[in-house]
Amino acid sequence: MAQMVIGVLIGVNCFSIWCKATRFYLLSILNMKKFCIHISIFVSILLLGVLGIFYAADGHADSFYEKISSPKQKNLILGTSKAAQGVQPEILKKQLNQEFFNFAFTLQSSSYGKVYLQNIQKKLDTTSSTSQDFILTVDPWSISSSTKNPNDSLSFRENNSFLNQINSVTNRPNFNYLIHHFEHSYFKILTKDQAAFLHPDGWLEVTLNDDENDVERRTNFNIKNYKAKTESFQFSEFRYRYLLKTITYLKQYGDVHLVRLPVHPDLMELENQVIPNFNRQLQSAIQHANSYIDLTTMNATFNYIDGVHLVKESGEEISKIIAEKIKAN
Repeated sequence: MAQMVIGVLIGVNCFSIWCKATRFYLLSILNMKKFCIHISIFVSILLLGVLGIFYAADGHADSFYEKISSPKQKNLILGTSKAAQGVQPEILKKQLNQEFFNFAFTLQSSSYGKVYLQNIQKKLDTTSSTSQDFILTVDPWSISSSTKNPNDSLSFRENNSFLNQINSVTNRPNFNYLIHHFEHSYFKILTKDQAAFLHPDGWLEVTLNDDENDVERRTNFNIKNYKAKTESFQFSEFRYRYLLKTITYLKQYGDVHLVRLPVHPDLMELENQVIPNFNRQLQSAIQHANSYIDLTTMNATFNYIDGVHLVKESGEEISKIIAEKIKAN
């Protein structure tokens, strides 16, 4: 009898424990469900916020985004940051009555080579029924390499740049670029930086203090920086071949105009150290192109932000001169 009572008590106790466990399990499921709902709502709001910021990205975002998130373009301006800031599509449009797009980046990412040519091919609108004009800016830096072997393309600087790692230069939003290669806080997209603005036509407008002392300080910094470059940079036959390949590719769709932009006289001396007799070295490219416009004879005529990049007013004058030369050609 006692054993029966003990058995009943044990059974009742086990049933009570089972009920409590079941209740706890059900409450846990409900709490977990609420937790998951809250997390889902939070994540959704966060994703929508980020997506909204991505869609808001424009010419204030950084110096490249508009270039790699706009449709295919005609009449390209190519080169490094000298061209990105110095050649103004709007001025060319007024003079030549056709749209231009500035697809120039930096010495780091858009020196002449395989990477740049591949992205030019992605960006160019090849469906145009009319002949196009292409402005290819050249200087010793853009056809030189700082590698021990100047023709070692596997070690070229642009291999590590975003241009070699994004799949598209026409997607908008360009998620690949914004997620993996945007170097600033996303809040910069919303704050609208006033120092630099990338126009929809690809022209990078830079506004810096034009006080004489500030200009001199920036110029001296660049002279020191580029002087150090002269110790490692040397002419690259590989890059030069790709300049020729780029000219050949573009000539299928129009006229190619090689342009050597002006630079501060002190910087010009350094460029001449990298590739002496530059025009002679460039001779086959000059002959292959439709025209060659060498503006370095006017170096002292123009003003520079930092010795390398033209101020806006000088860029406007340079763009007019280029347009006049193209028109005459």
